[in-house]
This record gives sequence, structure tokens and C-alpha cells, in this order.
Amino acid sequence: MKVLVTGATGFIGKAVTEKLLERGDDVRVLARTPGKLAEVGLKIDDVVEGDITDPAAVDKACEGIDVVYAIAGTFREPNLSDQRYREVNVDAVRIMLDAARKHGVKRVVHCSTCGIHGSIVGDPADENYPLHPVGIYEETKAAGEQFAFELGREYGVEVSAIRPTPVYGPGDTRLLKLFKLVNKKRTVLLGNGKAGYHLVYIDDLADAFVLAGTVPEAAGEAFLIGGGERPSLNEMIAALAKVLGKQSQQVIRLPAQPIRAAGFVCEVVCRPLGINPPIYRRRVDFFINNRSYNIEKARRLLGYDPKVTMTDGLQRTADWYRGEGLL
Repeated sequence: MKVLVTGATGFIGKAVTEKLLERGDDVRVLARTPGKLAEVGLKIDDVVEGDITDPAAVDKACEGIDVVYAIAGTFREPNLSDQRYREVNVDAVRIMLDAARKHGVKRVVHCSTCGIHGSIVGDPADENYPLHPVGIYEETKAAGEQFAFELGREYGVEVSAIRPTPVYGPGDTRLLKLFKLVNKKRTVLLGNGKAGYHLVYIDDLADAFVLAGTVPEAAGEAFLIGGGERPSLNEMIAALAKVLGKQSQQVIRLPAQPIRAAGFVCEVVCRPLGINPPIYRRRVDFFINNRSYNIEKARRLLGYDPKVTMTDGLQRTADWYRGEGLL
């Protein structure tokens, strides 16, 4: 197929692009900075320069395309305005779907997030769990996904949405702070650690994206995509400590809520000044939000089968961090 990937220079977009190239698909990418493609190790002949918020660039990129993997977006950038979040995560959806309708694109695979469900209460959440986005990132991702499905139905363009759980693997540094924390002789953790922390390894997530673009049953559906294991934060940290050879470390636990309250005060004071707060609620929420999901729908309809175990994925990630001199 002739496919378009947006966000190919990012962590997820690069992995999806590599999977598509391995399949033998004819890949085009839309990139704000084409020079970054070589920097991340991608060799793409068909490149359209531009931003997903630029209608002319998106229109040009969609010409002759069968499937769009719409992965580009913002990700929790503290100094980004709410308006910019809306431009990238919501307004750009219409721009993409308008171009897809014009050029006869069969399917758009939209990148969403599990975060639109908020912290999970009770059993692991499936795709029907109520949406409870907290924060501008989650709010705009929820609105963007809903908008994509609405326009897809109106325009006659198939839309499928992927809601990844927290993603990790070589090439990304979002979990680096946690790796460094666990790598110390003494680890300070917030809360009791019983909340779920359902990860997905990058290779498994990329497989799910490709399936969502090719399996007929994916049309009109959203999928939570996580790994095959559903550990608590305590279990994940214990596995990470074993990978890092830190099983005998001292663990100090602090109550989460007072620190979260202090984070709120820091955000109120620092954000108007354009300063990154030293403490903020999202960092505390990492330790207390329950991220536990049911991926049976993806298994059933997509044939999704996560292959990388948590221990193996953590080991690969730790090895990469060490190889890069980060750990």
C-alpha cells in the first residue's frame, strides 16, 4: 500500500514507519524538519515538508495515499499554551480528514492515549470505560479522537484509533527518571505502589498500529494497546530493580497527597511566569494513578499479540540507556 506517516521523527512514529518499511509498503512521511529523519535513522525517499496544522502541506501529503497513520501530536509540554494543544490535537484532525476525503484515503489510524480514561477505578478498563481526561493534554486527545470518528462517519473515511498505555523501549527517555530512581541505593517512592502500571513495549505498539491500518474489523473502532502483563507499580519497580541489580536497595515511602498539594501551589505560581515548577501534580500522579487495562478487544479484532515480556523490555531499555551513557 501507499501509506502516509505523520510524526515519523518521534518515538512511536519512527517505530511504526520501520514496521511499514519492513512490510514493503510504499511510505511517505510528513515532517516539519525533514533533516531529523536521518538523525533518527530513517531513510525515506518520499518526504513532504510541513506541519499537521498546515492544510496545504497535509493536502499534498495525502495525495495518492491509501492509509494514513496520524501519529504526530503534542505530548505534555509544560510551557505549551492550551491553544497550541488544541491546534495540534484537535484542529489538525479536521485538516487531516478533509484531505483524506478529498484524495480518497481509505483509512486513517489516529493516535490517541489511554490517558483519556483517567485513573481507573475497579476492574481493568476496556474501551467502554468512561472518559475522564484530566489536564489539557488528555482533554484535547479525547476531543481529537471523538472528532476523528465523527468526521470519518460524515466523510465516509474509515477511522481507527489506538489508545496506547505508557510506552517504553530503546530510543525514548520518558522512563529514564524512574530507571535512575530505582538505580540508586536508596529509592524514594510516593504512595503505596498498589496502583496498576500497564506498560507497552514499543515494538508491540508498532505492530498494533500496522494491524489497525490493515485489518478490516478495525474500521470505526478504538483499541487500548498494552503489554501482555498487567503489573502494579510495585511489581514493575521490583522487576526493574532486578534488571538493574538493585534488589537489596532501601525503599522509603512518602505520603502522596501532601506532595501533590504542594505541586498544585507550585504550578499556580510558576506557570504564569513561564517557569517549569520544581514539583507538579503530574509527577505525583505517576505514582498514584491506576493504569490497568483490558486489551482483549485488540486481541480479538486485530489479532494483536504482544510478544515482549516486561522483564525483557525493561532489560532492553536499560541496556540502551547504558549504551547511550544515560544510566
